[in-house]
Amino acid sequence: MSKGSQSSSIGEGIWNFFSSVKLSFSLLLILALTSIAGTLIPQKEAPAAYVRGFGEAGWRLIQALGLNDMYHAAWFRLILAALAVNLVICSLNRLPTTLKLLRRDPQEDLASMRKPRERFTLPGAPQDNLAAAEKALAKVGRVHQGQAPEGTVLLAQKGGWSRLGVYVVHLSVLIILAGALAGNFFGFAGSVNIEQGQTVDHIILDNRQPKRLDFALRLNKFTVSYYPSGMPSEYRSDVTFLKNGQPVKQASLIVNDPAEFQGIDFYQATYGESLNLKVSYQKGDLTREVVLSNQRWRELPDGTFAAVADFRKSIKMGDKYSGPFARIVYQDKQGDTQSFNAFKPGAGMPSAGPVSFAVLGSSSVPYSGLQVKYDPGVWFIWVGCTLMVIGFFIAFYFAHRKVWVRLSPTEQGRTRVELAGGTNKNRPGLTRLLTRLGADLRGQEQQAE
Repeated sequence: MSKGSQSSSIGEGIWNFFSSVKLSFSLLLILALTSIAGTLIPQKEAPAAYVRGFGEAGWRLIQALGLNDMYHAAWFRLILAALAVNLVICSLNRLPTTLKLLRRDPQEDLASMRKPRERFTLPGAPQDNLAAAEKALAKVGRVHQGQAPEGTVLLAQKGGWSRLGVYVVHLSVLIILAGALAGNFFGFAGSVNIEQGQTVDHIILDNRQPKRLDFALRLNKFTVSYYPSGMPSEYRSDVTFLKNGQPVKQASLIVNDPAEFQGIDFYQATYGESLNLKVSYQKGDLTREVVLSNQRWRELPDGTFAAVADFRKSIKMGDKYSGPFARIVYQDKQGDTQSFNAFKPGAGMPSAGPVSFAVLGSSSVPYSGLQVKYDPGVWFIWVGCTLMVIGFFIAFYFAHRKVWVRLSPTEQGRTRVELAGGTNKNRPGLTRLLTRLGADLRGQEQQAE
């Protein structure tokens, strides 16, 4: 076998593999099962949460398979891409046949009349009934005329374009998949806690990594309204978006009423008391006093980041230590994170690592918690869903119908009328159509069921 024919055989095999309807079903089934797994297994939680829920071995398996962030896993993206390729090749494989049917010369169909479903006779010769037959058939579509050994044959068809409905559905799925992948690769979701009067220019992603924005957000005022019972009825954040230090937009965030800036949506999610922990930060010869916050990254003087993971105003460790304690998460410039224990200055507690922290004091202030989401594929999904509705409407409610009428003379000097039809769906509807046409030709009124 030559290299050219071998390469052609491999390419044909790949094409046939991806053009399989069984592959479409299998990929959709895999997506359904993995989506169930993604629902049952919490996503983007801390490792400790998976260890508590599934054990150490279970956490290792979840981490190895990427089930803790399944929708961003390489294998999940590969499934979506395979489904997209499958739909494209299935469409390309079948589209030429569909287009051939739509472009078929009506004269070819005149010679291939189906088996008649209605038969009756009318007074007069076929030529005397031809105009009436054309008029009745014109309600179906454009009328074509031809001659056959048995007599004159008329053909009309409508709804040929409805065969394209399935391709509209295929296109809609591809657009939705493109939107999903765009959001998967380029979108992000996270949160930020802002104290009143504070300005921030970064958020914490769901994977607990900081992300800097190319604009800043300032919380001007935070208010909470209460019901007479004392339960919160509404919490509201009045914010200003700043670009290059200049205010460019003001907005009010209320639950279920988000604000949007540069395609990024900000949702009012929570509120509470924010911890401000004053610490001494030491790295080599550098020593600075900084203020850290609970569960929120703060940039340190050397460009690294730190956040308070846990804080207790007072702990007692036998005779070794008594006083405040904090666990601080530190991220270096390479993005690697590690935790450090912080005690009061001069505590003499052991420490290891490139940096050290000491607790100097603490205070708490109210904060507003915002959810942040950016999804560049959302409009693709809206367009895809709209096209899908249109495609299904075409596929289910329209049909390609062909109707033949043959007029032939009888020995009694009358006209034998034979009606036949063909359709790609809704055969009962075609039967009713032929019955109505027969009634029109006989000069009777008959309504469809």
